[in-house]
Amino acid sequence: MLNALTYLREMFRKPESAENPFRYRDILFFVPFVRPLWKLGLISLMLTMTTSGLGSLLPMSSKVFIDFVIMKEGFDHLETFLNSLHLSALIHPIRYVLGSVNLVILLILVIGIFMGVIRMVQNFLILRFQQEITFNIQTALFDRVLRFSLSFLKERQVGYLMSRISSDVSTVQRFFSSIIPQLMTHLFYIFFSCGILFTLNSEIFFMLFALIPIWVLNNYFFGSRVRAISRKTMEKHAQISKDMQEVLTGVEVIKTHVSEKREVAKISAKIRSLFSAHIKSALINSFSANAMQATKLLSILLIVWLSVRGIERGEMTIGDMTALIAYVAYLSARANGLSSTFLNLQSVFAGMERVMEMFEVVPEFEDEGDREDMIRPENLRGDIRFEKVSFAYQEGKPVLSDVSFTVRPGEIVALTGPSGAGKTTLINLMIKFLTPKSGAIFLDAHDLRQIDTRWLRERVGFVSQDIFLFNDTVEANIRYGRPSASSEEVIRAARNAGIHDEIGQFQEGYQTLVGERGVNLSVGQRQRISIARAFLKDPRLLIFDEPTSALDADTESALKDSLKKLAKNRTVFMITHRMSVTDIAGRFFLLERGRIKDIQPKESLNLGYI
Repeated sequence: MLNALTYLREMFRKPESAENPFRYRDILFFVPFVRPLWKLGLISLMLTMTTSGLGSLLPMSSKVFIDFVIMKEGFDHLETFLNSLHLSALIHPIRYVLGSVNLVILLILVIGIFMGVIRMVQNFLILRFQQEITFNIQTALFDRVLRFSLSFLKERQVGYLMSRISSDVSTVQRFFSSIIPQLMTHLFYIFFSCGILFTLNSEIFFMLFALIPIWVLNNYFFGSRVRAISRKTMEKHAQISKDMQEVLTGVEVIKTHVSEKREVAKISAKIRSLFSAHIKSALINSFSANAMQATKLLSILLIVWLSVRGIERGEMTIGDMTALIAYVAYLSARANGLSSTFLNLQSVFAGMERVMEMFEVVPEFEDEGDREDMIRPENLRGDIRFEKVSFAYQEGKPVLSDVSFTVRPGEIVALTGPSGAGKTTLINLMIKFLTPKSGAIFLDAHDLRQIDTRWLRERVGFVSQDIFLFNDTVEANIRYGRPSASSEEVIRAARNAGIHDEIGQFQEGYQTLVGERGVNLSVGQRQRISIARAFLKDPRLLIFDEPTSALDADTESALKDSLKKLAKNRTVFMITHRMSVTDIAGRFFLLERGRIKDIQPKESLNLGYI
């Protein structure tokens, strides 16, 4: 019992205020994604209003059957109402229809069929709207994520980002395709039903109106708690996706160390925590629903009590009482639905808040192609100059300190030094993966910060020691840097990289699927395909990060000849520790403790790092 009370106290505890709480006006953030679909939304709204108006007439059928069809009374009030609207010409046709059980049933059947057809059209439009809004938001968010800085993307794992892009966006989809239609449907039903209820008995209507504060307090109390739990649940989902992706990526290490059970235990503990959050959310929704059911019961008892007294005084008919009870039950169901939708809205708001967080992350570059102040030289010569460049990943722990050097077009520069000396960092600064903390980098006398990022990277060939191939054909992977390249150009690039003959031995040749991350190829084959990709791009600036680390001596020798041809009139930076490759370099940069030393080729023979 004590544990149960503690659990309930924890569940109903007032949640801590979020740092950036989602407000109702923040919904306007998503208007640009919805604006192109306004016609679909308007038509759906009109259809919702039509079905709600027709549906709100159905509870009146109890009064029609009892008073008009069976008791043949109550027409005096109807005639008075029609005369007040100057519609006296309709009195006799309406009396005839309402007095016939066959015609009343036929009328209800026609209304039901008409509503069914409208709902089918409405559901189709909502489905179309749902898919379009998801497409717009997911495409825009994915485009933005790809433009986040490399450091940001490396800090978050793939599974986590995928959850943010897919799961969180699906909550925004729910808002526009499910929550909004439900809200509008409930509100229209309540509006039309309240109008009819007011005409039946205004006194009872105002008494029921006094119960609205109970509904407001119910939603205020439970709403904030649902939103807080929903946000925690979504974050747990993202963390589980991240951990599962990490486990599946490192499955070879896991199997090698026979640690399957250990990894399952870690994941299952987090899934159990997620289940606990789901249970809390379900319990809160259950408490809220029961509170609304209690309000409904109170309303019906009040109606019955007032109606019986009205009938005894001759102020009401039995048909009036049944209609009032029907409308109270009908309104209570709609109010419950509105309350449930409101609680669901809190979880949706949590997802919308998370989507906004992703859009608020400043991208590495944002629509530079449309900015007139960005520099896009007609040609890239490859003249690179560092002026007192410093960089640190953590404050107080510099990786590069006051680095200065100049490299002329056509030079081949070898970067060497101990691991962690900052060689890859220097390269990443050169292609704007990172931004200097101080100092400046110039490319062809232009400040690198002012050069269009897309323009720069389109003219840089980069071969990393961390080889990545897409799950596509060999030809498609080589052509990735230049999608418009011909098959002949692809083959020429493969020859330069020393991989053409091996590709010819594959069963499907250049159409062979390489598998996820190139799993169907050897490490050496993957590296040479990556090199062929850079050859095909034909860039003005070439960067190689340990390009021959997985190659045998014969292939490496052939690659050196290709590098010499490719380096003509181009600038080449090569990070390597293999002496057999560095002998094609004209200059050597030695990086030690964040500083650089320009040494001559003959001095490199005495370096312990090569």
